[in-house]
Amino acid sequence: MKPFQAIAAMAENRVIGAGNRIPWHLPDDFRWFKAKTMGQVLVMGRKTYESIGRPLPGRETLILSRSGYQAEGLQTLASTEALMDWVKDESRTVFVCGGAELYRQLLPNCSDLFLSWVKGTYQGDAYFPEHESLFDSGEVVLEHPDFTVKHHRCL
Repeated sequence: MKPFQAIAAMAENRVIGAGNRIPWHLPDDFRWFKAKTMGQVLVMGRKTYESIGRPLPGRETLILSRSGYQAEGLQTLASTEALMDWVKDESRTVFVCGGAELYRQLLPNCSDLFLSWVKGTYQGDAYFPEHESLFDSGEVVLEHPDFTVKHHRCL
């Protein structure tokens, strides 16, 4: 069984970030993310954590960083191997939630992908990796005027 689920928001041109920020403001998508991940574990890279600036309430945050980065009160793991070891005994859902490099590394280890397809194109410097060969075409779980959330399952 694959130990992770991924959760992300991507524009039509695959952009997920610009200057270490999300290039759109969609409060309803943030609310959906919060509801989906509440009480679970979030795995993110150092840059993603720094862009948020704090742990998200009601969820355990793990930082994956090769640089030895530390954040007060949070656990940092130095490698995907250490993360795989950590997740072995975890009963909660472990969500991979960014950034681009972490998605590239861990999508093959994800059983599910919850992807908010943001309507429109945006300028950016971080892109969601190709995932189409790993997951099915997805089932719509939320339709919104500004985005559509699809649940993709691994093939």
